[in-house]
Amino acid sequence: MTRIDLLRSFVILGEAGNYTIAADRLGISQPTLTKQIARLEDILGQLLFHRSRQGTELTDFGRQFLVEAQPLVREADRIWARGLRMAAGQTGQLAIGFTFSALEVMTRALIAYRETFPDVEISFDDISSQSQLPMLREHRLDVAFARLQDSPDLSSCIVSSDRLAFVFPAERAGEIESIDSPAVRHMPFIRLKHAIAPGFEGAVQRLFEWKGIEPAVTHWVNESLVQLRMVAAGLGVAIMHGSAVSSLIDRSRLVVQPIDGPDLGWQTAMYWRSTEKKPVVLQFLKIAEGVAASFQK
Repeated sequence: MTRIDLLRSFVILGEAGNYTIAADRLGISQPTLTKQIARLEDILGQLLFHRSRQGTELTDFGRQFLVEAQPLVREADRIWARGLRMAAGQTGQLAIGFTFSALEVMTRALIAYRETFPDVEISFDDISSQSQLPMLREHRLDVAFARLQDSPDLSSCIVSSDRLAFVFPAERAGEIESIDSPAVRHMPFIRLKHAIAPGFEGAVQRLFEWKGIEPAVTHWVNESLVQLRMVAAGLGVAIMHGSAVSSLIDRSRLVVQPIDGPDLGWQTAMYWRSTEKKPVVLQFLKIAEGVAASFQK
């Protein structure tokens, strides 16, 4: 029997003013409660209650001590309840990194997770695949959605497949049928800066070499959504992530054509530390794996 347990029994009895009611609230027998109060009085060297046929009444010392003990017991109960929620993965913090190819599956996983664990603080950032795994190892991320790569020190599962897609303004559909159309050779290409997405841009460069394309003008941007807006504004064309961009475009303004070709596709995986024990992370992984499995059917 700890001191906080003795204080809790005292507070419940002090508030109830009745041994039978207090014992019922505590889930113990009345004789056990009587022993606990007697033990606390022995420790303090002061009587806490006057006992009579009329009932149980706090002494002057007991009333003063109750005012001191109530906040402590309330706080202890709050901390205990929060600890149980943390142990069950119901509260805490979760940091997620993702690449554009994993946007849809990651979003679905977050929605499903949020419905079950609304009190978890979640942060998620669009980070290149090359940067995510070092951040995961350094505990700056808890989960990474990145391009599949050799990482034997981490656990992973494949969550989606992707390939390059050609995106162009719908208003140019009359002169552009595909990336092989002659008009494309004279249009600006809106591309992500290599430092932002080196793996993706490597695939774009392989496409250009395969098709024999040498862009007349290239505009380099920092974000995929900027690419979409610029193409929609008629400022050029772009090569983008097929799976993610298809769900984002305004089809009245943009056309998306998947591109089939050698070495132009890739897989995206969800990564986590093999030694991970944080309940909040383990709960997310369970939900995300289920979402990924249904996503690939």
